[in-house]
Amino acid sequence: MNDDEQQQNPIVAMATKLRARRDLGAAIDSATSNAPTPAGGDAETSFAGLADALAIGSKRLNSILGKNRVTYVRLEKPLRLRLRFGGKRIALDLDPQRQLVSVTGCELDGDYQFDAGADAPALVNLSKLSTEAGYGQPLTAAGLLKSIAQDAELPRPAHLDAPGPMRF
Repeated sequence: MNDDEQQQNPIVAMATKLRARRDLGAAIDSATSNAPTPAGGDAETSFAGLADALAIGSKRLNSILGKNRVTYVRLEKPLRLRLRFGGKRIALDLDPQRQLVSVTGCELDGDYQFDAGADAPALVNLSKLSTEAGYGQPLTAAGLLKSIAQDAELPRPAHLDAPGPMRF
């Protein structure tokens, strides 16, 4: 086969990318939905629960995408979180005095507060104005992982590289 024959039609390529994004989103949701809900109402406990959910979701993504594609770093004393995927970076830093989390990277920059009424640890951006898109929407571990891995491509299945049933 020539290289021209192996290249996909642009419509098929976009459909493949959308399917991969949907499949990764479903995998992230299933991994982070079973994360334990932290007991207690302070920011440190909620931040630790968010860290645990991010760790579980990162492991699930790495099992799908390949080893060490998503890097999850947990720094202790004070607790800080770092996520990396390719050229994308997200940093989460807890300010225990103000009970806020500073998030930087992937257009999520701002100060966030934990939503006390949420079932799972969820952050609400305090830096957005009420007229901006996304105002009041909670940011969960699944949302963070989806935003960092939105351009991920699933590895090509091995059976597609093998010659088909018709061999000449």
